[in-house]
Amino acid sequence: MSAPTGMVECPVCQIDVPAGEYCGLCGVPLAEHSGDGPHWLRARAFSAAPGQRLLTPALTSSLFPHLTPRSRKVFLMGLGLLAAALAVATFLRMPAALIAVASLGLPLLFVLYLRESDVFRDLPRSALALTATLGLILGAGWALLTGAAVARAYGVPLGAGIAGERILRDGIGVPVASMLLMVVPALVTRLSWRGTRASLDGYVIGALGALTFTAAATLTRLAPQFTTGLVNRVRPMDGLLVEAGVRGIAMPLTAAAVGGLIGTALWFTRPPAKAHDHRGFVRATLILIAVVVVVIYASLGLVDVARLPQLWQLALHLTLTGIALFALRVGLHLALLHEAQDGAHIDEPILCVECNHVVPDAPFCAMCGAAMQACSHRSRQARRADRPIRLAENPVAGEIVVGLLPGYSIHSGTFEATQPPTTSFRTVALALGITVVVLAGGLVGLSGLISRPAPKYVCPPDCGSPPMNRAVEINPRFTSADGAFSVSYPVEGAAYEISKHADGVTAVLQAGDGGTMRLFSRPAGGHSAEEIAVDLLNETFPDTRTAYEIPNTMVGYQPGYGLAADLWPQGAMSNSTRMRVIVMVAVKDDLALIAGAVGPYRAFGPDFGSGKPSAASLQLALDMGKYVNSFSWRGDPPR
Repeated sequence: MSAPTGMVECPVCQIDVPAGEYCGLCGVPLAEHSGDGPHWLRARAFSAAPGQRLLTPALTSSLFPHLTPRSRKVFLMGLGLLAAALAVATFLRMPAALIAVASLGLPLLFVLYLRESDVFRDLPRSALALTATLGLILGAGWALLTGAAVARAYGVPLGAGIAGERILRDGIGVPVASMLLMVVPALVTRLSWRGTRASLDGYVIGALGALTFTAAATLTRLAPQFTTGLVNRVRPMDGLLVEAGVRGIAMPLTAAAVGGLIGTALWFTRPPAKAHDHRGFVRATLILIAVVVVVIYASLGLVDVARLPQLWQLALHLTLTGIALFALRVGLHLALLHEAQDGAHIDEPILCVECNHVVPDAPFCAMCGAAMQACSHRSRQARRADRPIRLAENPVAGEIVVGLLPGYSIHSGTFEATQPPTTSFRTVALALGITVVVLAGGLVGLSGLISRPAPKYVCPPDCGSPPMNRAVEINPRFTSADGAFSVSYPVEGAAYEISKHADGVTAVLQAGDGGTMRLFSRPAGGHSAEEIAVDLLNETFPDTRTAYEIPNTMVGYQPGYGLAADLWPQGAMSNSTRMRVIVMVAVKDDLALIAGAVGPYRAFGPDFGSGKPSAASLQLALDMGKYVNSFSWRGDPPR
């Protein structure tokens, strides 16, 4: 394949450059085309993969910018393999296998990418080791530090709105702090960095630190699932699918994009000739990147605390992931276009691995516009050490003639030798499969060892009872402002934090497993106790699974309706905690009196609870019973 020859003036550089489609020095198109956009953006061709438009979503070229076109297809299939493994582990209901694939799958593929692209040999091993170690330590430590606080935050009072304090702390504070810790490995590595800097080196460091941080945090947060046994038959399938999507797809991709974007900004250097030009624009761009990153992680937290159906949560998480990947793509493209480049040797030929043309050795390919910085340092060195062969004026038959410069050719053997090695899909699949199977097998075995069988009882005499005990008269009593009802509540300052409202009392348990109890009223509006209980549950927790209906429910010694339900909160920062909700409602004089409790699920057994069998499975239920029948409507006899 031949190409135009000669020199032309670049409209941006305003100097003579080799003729072609793009300027070899600044990468802008030498002729105007529709869709190019401003010259500083060059929207028609992505710098790392010029066969793709900048604004076209392309996961592999954004996430693995060093790869050649052939390798991108292999790694795209590798991503598909991880998605298939997630689906298999989910449908088999094997939590340990799901955790292994979700937390370790993408980091393992990223390590294979570093090996495939020669980045492992480009960057100092000490820098990579420091980044990965800091990410693992900070991720596990952060999950342990915030685990108890986040788990207690799940105890949302039944029928109450979302508290502003919870929005600020759990919806914004925890995610943004997590994001700041996630970039600490890249910051520490940057401060200890010696030598020249390149944007894609920073991308690798930033993405590696973020992926290891997220993997360690995910393993730590999901560790409680190991005690649920080899197969989890209790949890709803849609919840498992959402967890696989959030933990295995949205979280690691978002982390890689955000960490890589920040690493790119940290390692970006402007050309010496432009170091003082448009400094305000560069500063504004960096500030915009920081704002985008903070908004993405704050949005993740707000999605988690919002009471949305789980499928909506997954859709919003994936949408935010798409925004993060798009921001990464634009950031990488601009960094490759405008950073300091290798020196140009336009009188020497070099092979472009993107389009397989022989072109002048310049920062950008004159044929396709690919940034030479998008290849590893070793790849560029190897192609410069083994430059294309200069032939006689008439090429020999059988030789492949390509390129911009006349008289250059590549023999078929030399052509293959100058191509970077391409890992086959079989190699990637075997590496991923063996590693994931070994790790998943170890976690499955651990799950089998630490899970306990359900205790066995003989009834009688070991018979339990629902959470409905006799009312206790010594407790303080709350009376509504209109006198329509009253109810006893726990003593403030002991084990509970008490808050009073116009419609009732909220008591937050500060000891043990924690939990929240709410004793309140609501106008019945002609609805039955069952309708009110179900509506209230769906209003506060839209993705619960009813465990059982409480038989012979009594509230204030009035026949009513009660149920126990389970939920598994989803989210990027949430712990894997099964929650139990108990709702008991009775209606009289068109006024519904409601007792509700929510807290971490824990099966009652000989070593927990009253010692007798009980399906309550909620520590707060041990104390809740004395308040359920303390309710009284206006005109009821004193209790």
